[in-house]
Amino acid sequence: MADHPDFQRLPWVQKLLRDPSLAFVPETPRSDRKGMAPNTMFNAVLYKPGAIDAHVSFQRPCAEPDNSSGIEQCMLFSIGPHVDGKVGRAHGGFNSLILDQLTGSAAFFAVPDSPPPATATLTVDYKAPISTPCVILARAWVIEVSGRKIWVRGVIEDGEGKVMASGKALFIAGRPGTL
Repeated sequence: MADHPDFQRLPWVQKLLRDPSLAFVPETPRSDRKGMAPNTMFNAVLYKPGAIDAHVSFQRPCAEPDNSSGIEQCMLFSIGPHVDGKVGRAHGGFNSLILDQLTGSAAFFAVPDSPPPATATLTVDYKAPISTPCVILARAWVIEVSGRKIWVRGVIEDGEGKVMASGKALFIAGRPGTL
């Protein structure tokens, strides 16, 4: 999806995607024991024209001072008006959903040998509205791991680094032997 026209027309996106330190993360849905693929909310509902028109996931080095792993998980989104709460403005719940998804991804990569973690808490601070349609960058990084507890921070920002929403989450890694 990195070649989507919304990504191709923005110089800041092109510069970002050409960064040699990026490691693209392919989406490979796997089925659980009931045959259901994960992330149905995204795959069946949001990855549609007018909602999330395009997306790309990648990892890169993280310069945030509270980062514990040196890596951040990122997603670039082209979003449309079907995520609006108010005309021309993304719904606040959409912001929370994006932060939950990405902080969860960071938590998952922090404990790769454990079953997927579950969100215990997520606190979101809304800084500025996300005007739609637009392209946004979401980033998340692990700040601490203690046993099965994983604390993660995340932000949603525009192409100039302006933060529209930030969050802090606590995830609990699954117990070995469970899904």
